[in-house]
Formats: sequence, structure tokens, C-alpha cells
Amino acid sequence: MNKRKLVPLSIVGLLAAGLLMAVANRAGPRERVAFHADFESGNLNAWQFPFPEDWALLSEDGNHYLHMKRNREPGVPRRPLQFGLLKEVKVGSFEFETRLRREGKSMIVVFDYVDTLHFYYAHFSADRGSADPVHNGIFIVDGEARRRIAGTEAPPALADRAWHRARVVREIRSGSIQVFMDGRSQPLFSVVNSAFKCGQVGVGSFDETGDFDDVVLESDDPCER
Repeated sequence: MNKRKLVPLSIVGLLAAGLLMAVANRAGPRERVAFHADFESGNLNAWQFPFPEDWALLSEDGNHYLHMKRNREPGVPRRPLQFGLLKEVKVGSFEFETRLRREGKSMIVVFDYVDTLHFYYAHFSADRGSADPVHNGIFIVDGEARRRIAGTEAPPALADRAWHRARVVREIRSGSIQVFMDGRSQPLFSVVNSAFKCGQVGVGSFDETGDFDDVVLESDDPCER
């Protein structure tokens, strides 16, 4: 069994070509956002963390990935607080992908993040939503405790502790939110909701720990609202 190798966060200031790419190329009146992070060279400059000391870069079988070392208590009203966001990147419609692996029972992807009391998140769990009303689905935080808006009857998104690939597709005009797992053509969770139409995107967990790799964000709809 291979031991995880810690890559200290003290090197995050180093510039490393190929670790990540954040591009905004002018294309007529619109911009395109294309971001990729594979964490291979130790650069975390594009990320903002509520507690940077809780995050580290680890290595396994020659591959580097982002690891949550510590969970934190949820906020009051009850909502997740422990997630890293892409810094200075706000999008409306987008596609977001990441590989993720749980250590406990669940992980999350946050999107349309306006502020700490206004955002959506997709919760990827070992449980069905029918077994646990606050697991495995799409949730909204809108000035009060988080509430479910999709996914009650979906099968577990993370049935084991292997790596899985999650993809979130947001379409602002229709209000559509679709969440896909492991390359499947049918969404695991889906809903139409237009409470928030612009915000940051990020990864984390409600109150557990785990890993992320190969983060990709693509959007033709950057926004400032």
C-alpha cells in the first residue's frame, strides 16, 4: 500500500506551468472562461480557502491531488462552510467537472456562490436521499438553513471510496441544473431553479474530508453580479 506524500502549502506561491490554466479570451462581446487544475506542480494561487491550513497537496502513485485534512463545523443557520472556491471567477451558465473521493460518507461541489448565505451545492453521498434527508442531492442556501431541491430518490453518488467523476451543468436561461456521475448520459440529480444566476464555483465537504483532482470549469458566461 502506497503512503501519501505531503506537499507543503508553503510552495503555493511558486509558478508552475501546466498545473492549472485560467483563460479569458475575448470573443466578440462575450468572454470564455476555461480553467483546469490537476495539482501536479503545487500551485494553489487560483483558490481561496476559508482555512488554508486545512488543505494540502498529496501524492499517490505519482499523481498529485487536493486533500481536505480537516472538517469544520457547519454554519448557523445550518449550511456548509468548508470549501475552496475558484478565486475571482464568477460564471452564469457553465460546465464543471472534478474527480472526487470521500474519506467519510460525502463530498460537495458548490456553485452560484454569491456569499456565505446564498449558494447551491451538490451533495455526493454514500446514502440515498430517502435514507437521509440532507444527503445525496442538490441543495440551496438562501438566507436560511440549507434545504433540498432535488435528488431524494437518486441512488448513492459515492457508493464506495474509489475515485468518481462528477459533472455539474448549469444553464441560466432555462434555470436547469443537472448533475452527472462517472460519464453517464442521464443526470443523477436535476432541477430547475433560478434563485441565483451568477457566482463562484468550488469543492469541499459539509462536515467530512476527502480528495479532489482534475478540476475543470468551462463557461461562455462570465458575470459580475
